[in-house]
Amino acid sequence: MKKSIIAIIVYFLLLHVLLPGAYYVYNGFIPIYSDFVSYPALIKSFFLISIPLIVSLLILVILPKKEDVIAPNIDGKPVTFLFYFSILLKLGILFSTGGFASVIEGEANGTFSNYISLFFNPFTLLLVLLFVQKKRSNIIMAVFFYVLSVTLSGSRSGIITIFFVFFIGFTFEVFKIYQKKLFNFLKFGIFLTPFVFVFATKLRGVEEVFSLEFLINQIAGRISVLETSMLPVHYYDTNLNLDLFYDKFSFWNQLKLIIDGIMPGQIFDFDVMPNNYYRAMFLGYSESFVFDNYMSVNLTLPIYLYMKYSYFSIIISIFYILGFYKLVLFLKRYPLLVIMFLSVFYNILYFFDWNMVFSQLYISFLTITFLKIFVLFRNAIYTDIIKNRVNEIKN
Repeated sequence: MKKSIIAIIVYFLLLHVLLPGAYYVYNGFIPIYSDFVSYPALIKSFFLISIPLIVSLLILVILPKKEDVIAPNIDGKPVTFLFYFSILLKLGILFSTGGFASVIEGEANGTFSNYISLFFNPFTLLLVLLFVQKKRSNIIMAVFFYVLSVTLSGSRSGIITIFFVFFIGFTFEVFKIYQKKLFNFLKFGIFLTPFVFVFATKLRGVEEVFSLEFLINQIAGRISVLETSMLPVHYYDTNLNLDLFYDKFSFWNQLKLIIDGIMPGQIFDFDVMPNNYYRAMFLGYSESFVFDNYMSVNLTLPIYLYMKYSYFSIIISIFYILGFYKLVLFLKRYPLLVIMFLSVFYNILYFFDWNMVFSQLYISFLTITFLKIFVLFRNAIYTDIIKNRVNEIKN
């Protein structure tokens, strides 16, 4: 478990902070969300994010090593069926409601099919299929169909997500069976990433011609968390108006959204998630515009905490990461719960607010709960079939 946590932190730090930072030093900083540049806030963001992550890494490295590799405990191949069903369900809902446009316009929100899909999260099922199911499946086929479904839905991070799968694998015993194949897939897939980025962008309705320079700048800007951190840090340090930020990211507002997310119907006044207001908070967009249009931009964990607690954010971030590791270590006897928490750790660092954290854990929990029921039901049927055959033989 410790190895997985360390690998995910290193991955996040390299991909989203150090590599974009090095690119900005070499090529100059080219913002992609606006024309605004504040180099003091940009540099400060770099250190606000890097310091707690590096300190957390050092602490994790020196912590005593414990036996925390988890063995699979699901017999047969029931997860394989549910995984491919979840892929078909996701794509069916997506294209029946209008493709990526339906996602950003919320066409499927509140529909029965969208509710059912909460119990079939493909990423959670992929992890369970690879690491908790005893009977081996075709890993390349499973990963390929997952990346394909993510890309067809308009996401530009399908292949990159498989790195995350690779790192989670360190926690599980059967990973040694899949490690080489996963690594080979990633070696090949990394060269396809720019083409996947362009293809997924086209699916979003962007028809502009991509030059090589434009493509590199876009990829660097999209994977970087520095520009999206620069703006809130600048606002905070220069005492600009942050009323909307503190309103939408208040504990009460996030709690209302969480309650509405799990209860049938609408208890409180409808609102979009706080991260959808980013452009209204920091880029001058109107609240009504971002309310009606999908414009989500997220804050990383250290920057979210900096906006709340200033420099105490460094200490809080460290305790948060170490506490997360201790929680996962405590759950090591329950592989599905380990999957549930490890599957959201990367996103907690990358896309942080309490509503996002809860929604990701909630969907993963629903998927795992349904999986447990499905396995029990399947085993009960198989047991009855065997008993009936035994009775037939005796008679």
